[in-house]
Amino acid sequence: MHLPTTTAFLTFLTSLASSAPTNPFTPRQPGVEWHAVGNLYSGGGCTSQSLIFADPIWGAANQCHPLDRFSDQPPIVSYKTTSVDAGCNVTLFYDFACSVPAGGFAAGLNGCVQGNSPFESAIVTCP
Repeated sequence: MHLPTTTAFLTFLTSLASSAPTNPFTPRQPGVEWHAVGNLYSGGGCTSQSLIFADPIWGAANQCHPLDRFSDQPPIVSYKTTSVDAGCNVTLFYDFACSVPAGGFAAGLNGCVQGNSPFESAIVTCP
């Protein structure tokens, strides 16, 4: 019978499970922060056929952040904000400096936003 070995193994598994974080990507966790999530689309009109994936806008509020963090996805032609912290607003831009066009495009909750060029960056403005 292998009872001591089985007991030790189960104790080890229990210790791993209890030490694992329940949600490693909670909003505002140091180093992993977001205030809005949106669907990125490679075509116009925010259609299911052109959905790239849903993705948080990573980073601190009130700062410019790239929508494609790894430069490995198709151009983002349309965007739909699916979740945003209370009191916050999402604004999309064509460039990586969040300056073109001036003022950007407001991306309200569940509204599809499409411009004349692919979106490159966003600012989530929060109080």
